[in-house]
Amino acid sequence: MNIKQTISLCLVLAIAACTYAQTIEDNILKLNKQQTTYVAQFTEKIVMPKMKKETVKQGTMYFSAPDALLMKYSDPDGDYSLIKDGKFSAGRKGHVQNFPMNEKNKSQMYVLRETLLGSMTGDLKRVAEENEADIVCEEKAGKYICMLTKQKAKTVGVNRLELVYDKKSGALLSLKLLQANGNYTLYETKDIQQGTQISADTWKM
Repeated sequence: MNIKQTISLCLVLAIAACTYAQTIEDNILKLNKQQTTYVAQFTEKIVMPKMKKETVKQGTMYFSAPDALLMKYSDPDGDYSLIKDGKFSAGRKGHVQNFPMNEKNKSQMYVLRETLLGSMTGDLKRVAEENEADIVCEEKAGKYICMLTKQKAKTVGVNRLELVYDKKSGALLSLKLLQANGNYTLYETKDIQQGTQISADTWKM
């Protein structure tokens, strides 16, 4: 095989890989468009390897498309994170904090809100755009695994995201946010119910 043939083969393989990844992205988005609600038990792990420290929280996650997400913690009881009506608030130990949402400046909390909502709706393009990241997806053991890596690595903040979806339902199984310093936050879900009715009182925090 000469150099010209080798280059042509590499181009064909690269195009095929991009097409395959795009097909997975499209499937995830299509599956999630068929569902309007999502309720699951979740675990949140905040890991700091260098400090050998790990914090584990758990609770119930509620999502109503396209932009209402509540993470209601049972441990620690009473804590919550709520995204609704364009706002983002969090309750910790009885104290409520409302985060300013600045699309123009893309504040850290604004990007987190868009990342969480985009992940729940299966809109990987939205997540990638907000994080200025490239997407690589693969299918493995009945799951879609997608890696989003910052196009320009930063010395602080999130540099890579790992999302895992169920291939059959499109439900988000896990989301991992990896920071430049090695710390990461991992959300994992189980007992997922899609299409179930969520009471209006659920959102009253």
